[in-house]
Amino acid sequence: MDRHPDWMERLEAGGRLQSDRAPQSGELEPLIEAAGLDPALRQFRNFEMMRIIWRELNGVASLAQTMHDLSRLAEICLDAALQTHAARLSGLHGTPCGESGEPQAMAVIGLGKLGGGELNLSSDIDIVFGFPETGTCDGPRALSNERFFTRLARATIASLSEVTEQGFCFRVDTRLRPFGAAGPLVCSFGAMEQYYQREGRDWERYALVKARPVAGDRAGGARLLEQLTPFVYRRYIDFGAIEALQEMHESVRADAARRGRQNDIKRGPGGIREIEFLVQGFQLLRGGREPRLQTPSLLEALDQLQALALLPPDSTDALRRDYHFLRRLENAIQALHDQQTHALPAGEDLERVARAMGIQPAIGLESELARVRGHVNAHFNQQFPRLEAPGHEQPWRAEWRLLKSGERPVDEAPPGGQALATFLHSLDRLSLSARAWERLDRFMPRLFEQLSRQELPDAALSDVFRLVAAVCRRSAYLSLLVQNPRALERMIGLFAASDWLAETVIRYPALLDELIDPALGKALPSREEMEATAQRILESDDDTEASLQALNHMKLAFGLRTAVAELEAALTASQAQHTLTDLAETIIGACWQLAAREVAARHGQLPGPGLAVIGYGSLGARELGYSSDLDLIFLYEAGEATSDGERPLSAERFQTRVARRMLSYLTATTASGRLYSVDTRLRPNGRAGPLVSSVTAFERYQHQDAWTWELQALTRGRALAGEKAIGGAFRRIRADVLRLPRDAARVRADVVEMRQRMRRELGDEEPLKHGAGGLVDIGFVAQLGILEGAHEHPELLEAVGTVAQLEALGQAAWLEAGAVSSLIAAHETLTRTRHRARLTRASQPAPDPGAEVRAICARQLPTEASS
Repeated sequence: MDRHPDWMERLEAGGRLQSDRAPQSGELEPLIEAAGLDPALRQFRNFEMMRIIWRELNGVASLAQTMHDLSRLAEICLDAALQTHAARLSGLHGTPCGESGEPQAMAVIGLGKLGGGELNLSSDIDIVFGFPETGTCDGPRALSNERFFTRLARATIASLSEVTEQGFCFRVDTRLRPFGAAGPLVCSFGAMEQYYQREGRDWERYALVKARPVAGDRAGGARLLEQLTPFVYRRYIDFGAIEALQEMHESVRADAARRGRQNDIKRGPGGIREIEFLVQGFQLLRGGREPRLQTPSLLEALDQLQALALLPPDSTDALRRDYHFLRRLENAIQALHDQQTHALPAGEDLERVARAMGIQPAIGLESELARVRGHVNAHFNQQFPRLEAPGHEQPWRAEWRLLKSGERPVDEAPPGGQALATFLHSLDRLSLSARAWERLDRFMPRLFEQLSRQELPDAALSDVFRLVAAVCRRSAYLSLLVQNPRALERMIGLFAASDWLAETVIRYPALLDELIDPALGKALPSREEMEATAQRILESDDDTEASLQALNHMKLAFGLRTAVAELEAALTASQAQHTLTDLAETIIGACWQLAAREVAARHGQLPGPGLAVIGYGSLGARELGYSSDLDLIFLYEAGEATSDGERPLSAERFQTRVARRMLSYLTATTASGRLYSVDTRLRPNGRAGPLVSSVTAFERYQHQDAWTWELQALTRGRALAGEKAIGGAFRRIRADVLRLPRDAARVRADVVEMRQRMRRELGDEEPLKHGAGGLVDIGFVAQLGILEGAHEHPELLEAVGTVAQLEALGQAAWLEAGAVSSLIAAHETLTRTRHRARLTRASQPAPDPGAEVRAICARQLPTEASS
């Protein structure tokens, strides 16, 4: 202000001090014409910095606005330097062209705080230069593209960073490029992609999380970053990234201690870097599966972590507040002397910083800083515990060393017995990398310690060691369990309780990620959250195979959560059935969308209503179990129209292809397993009938040709996915058909005959389901009641599940209140016992449904077995 008193007057007169309008490139251009590039850059930068600092210190601008304005200022200066020098060099050497003769332009990728749009008042700008293709310039003094763009990059850096009598514009750091300072200053996109695929290291993945095109050919830069996405964000949950983060963080901590930077608010404990590491750790860990996390902005990533429930709201809110405090403090420190420092000053400068922060006296600022840093450090250590210090001798480490070397007989070993002996023998057949052995050596003592605290049956011990053997070569999972002792403890406890759960996790170790979540078994996803997850999967990937694999993982993960909740009594058996049904319906809807999209891509759009997916059986009744099949039929609206693609199809052929493709998706085997077994035999005419039925044909069949057992199935039918109008037509047909008056004696005789046939074919191989008074008997009683009573009581048709149907039959007086209560209680008990028999290791005594329930079923269904 002393040097340029007119600047403040200009800012006030233009309303710029109160306005959020960011720096504009149009205001730099006339300065370049008048004074030349380098003086203009410095004058423009200093003028805008006066405005930004004034607004920051007076609390007029938010932190987000300050960071945005600083980043925008850097982008404008970069672009101006790049364009000016590119025009000069092109005048000398011509336009750089690719092999096909297409003109080439350089892209500038911002990393670090520039890439995140989060520059501070004295930030370096971390940039990488790239160009699309090799080739040569088209002028008389032609250069190769690499030489042309290298000269352009050097000239741009000099214009920004050289110190003149007017100061400098921005310090430029290009050491994050491929091969670092030893590598070429500029690379082609192909060379960069090849480098990251072959040579890329973990710290470079962290750097690229914040990558963003900031100048030059931004469209080309965006294409480059899209090519590099698979390197940065892995499709699987990447636990190894966390180990790498811890190692980098330990290096930063050691460097801070060595250089006396413990009070550094950026690199010291609880500083800005720890918040960045924490957020970027989650981004790398899960960004491949959750594209919403693929953002260079730290604050946006925090918002997404909260939206995805990866961190609780109180944690993200606190981290957001701490980040704002530390970044504002960083700006206040750097505003003092325009120096790149992160250390809290002393004396008068400390008082000035405290005044800028609105905290006085200065001791209050120091106290608040200590509180914030303590909170950040505690939160970081909670999410990513520190690695062991060198030379740390953990209990049980010596035991593992002796066992591994064969010096200690297994029968004298920690808990494990024959299962441990089998595991040790299996290690001889595995070709483990040095990294895998290192992780295994870190993990096994922790496992022994946990096993020594718990009494596990031999089968559970065997499953624990089978899992360890299964993940040794994918040893990042061992890192997960080392870094999360509670997850290891939880895993062992669940393996002890459930052989089903153990077998599922052994087959699909990616489910270990679920054990980290403290809400496992408590907070289950709602139907809306399931559908949102499925939509993210469909929107994030055009690769059908990848979408199916992600849907399979979603099914496994949500199924695991449901099982744990039921095992820990947070869900009743019927609530678990409803949750599993919601999950199946969500996945059916996603597969229908995938199939419709694929068929339309080949054959065009079909005018008129689409396909509706109808669920029967336990799916329609919302009584799905952990390994239930899906009973499905498909309806469509017949018409004369054909699809509008190059290979048009009639409505029947179009919808048949959608249905077949959808069935293939539901039953296809992927690396994450198979979604479901599907049965379509309940369609009109069974296997002999067409896979898809027109609404008209379905209605005619139900009215004229359906057997009584098909009407029984219809009582549990429900529209699940697809065209809503066709689903509405199904509901109308169901109501119309089931409301028809019937010969009660004939209906009862048919239902009894079907029950006898089932007994002859299936016997009592599963007493809980097929025994006298079992689940099938109770279901048949409910279906019989609907068929007999719906004519006089159409309200019965609102119920599709067995319990809801029994309750409705009681209200209609078809069943006595006492009978309803007995049947519902038996249904719940049998369902719960059946689920626990499926989930747990302990043998479940088959409960007797009771003489009263058997008598009720025998009265309604007088079969030989029931009598």
